[in-house]
Amino acid sequence: MRSTTLVLHTALAVHVIVALPHFLPYRHQYCANDTDVMDHLLMETAVRYNRHKLPSQPVTVRIEMWVQEVTSVSELTQDFEIDLYVNEFWEDPALDYEQLYPCNRNLSFDHSIQESIWIPNTCFINSKRALIHSSPFRNVFFMIFPNGSIWSCWRIKGTGPCILDLAKFPMDSISCILTFESYNYNIEEVRMKWNEPNPVILYKDIELPDFTLINFSTFNIEAKYAAGIWDELTVSFTFRRRYGWYILQGYIPTYLTIFISWIPFYLGPKAIPARTMIGVNALLAMTFQFGNIIRNLPRVSYIKAIDVWVLSGMTFIFASLIELAMIGFMSRNEGRSIVKLKHLNKKVRIFLKEFFILFDLFCFS
Repeated sequence: MRSTTLVLHTALAVHVIVALPHFLPYRHQYCANDTDVMDHLLMETAVRYNRHKLPSQPVTVRIEMWVQEVTSVSELTQDFEIDLYVNEFWEDPALDYEQLYPCNRNLSFDHSIQESIWIPNTCFINSKRALIHSSPFRNVFFMIFPNGSIWSCWRIKGTGPCILDLAKFPMDSISCILTFESYNYNIEEVRMKWNEPNPVILYKDIELPDFTLINFSTFNIEAKYAAGIWDELTVSFTFRRRYGWYILQGYIPTYLTIFISWIPFYLGPKAIPARTMIGVNALLAMTFQFGNIIRNLPRVSYIKAIDVWVLSGMTFIFASLIELAMIGFMSRNEGRSIVKLKHLNKKVRIFLKEFFILFDLFCFS
């Protein structure tokens, strides 16, 4: 009897083992829909989940930014405005729902879920302003995967500081930075990292009326505070000035004004009133051009390249007026012949032209 029972049990086990592979595929045909999974997660978070408890010690949060647009770069206020998506990735084992065999491989939630789960509370610590887009609704979403991985995405409009060095203006560049960190948690609780290999992604080439984005870089540092050490993730944007406007509105008019100031050299030593009027008007025009350019720039204590250029142009015009005064004074002396005055006038004209050419070569070399 025992042998018969043993044989029956053995045969049954063999049949189960042989038939098991045929039944396994049908097991996955029965999956939990999104509603059931959401109800389960919401109930679990309401009953057993503690949103103030860290998912791990420490939690690794990876950051990725998608730059949508840079709307402005201002030299006067020394800042820039940017629209971007901030993506955060971390894992929370307490939100694992893989055992429910979900039909879909992820669940999407709106911003209201952040009141029920743990989040790293990140922010831009150096921004002048930052707000989340809210048209037509708050632009925040959370995606939870079966293994407990979480992806949060925030669409933000921010204003950050820029570092200006106008010494080479208008052939200069500007660096603008944004620094991201967890506001609540130091490195013993949360570790912040860039999501390699592409932590920052541009949706398109950034072209502004005055600037072009030529480069961006990312780096991270550990900043020491009284409450501990925090991870700080920084992205730096480098903008190069588009100087075409300054060529047309600054450099070319300066050339023309200086050339106009040389016209009196050909009027002769006796045309004192006409020469004086042309020289003075050229100096006034140069002053007006200079004021028109620098009024849109911040007041700085160091010398800019445009300052050297305009002040040098004024010096050439002033030199032509000095030559006019010398010729007028010498023409009063009846012992001086007109031929000698014309010869002196020619020498001064040639000297100013040659010196101006050398100055141009020095400035643009």
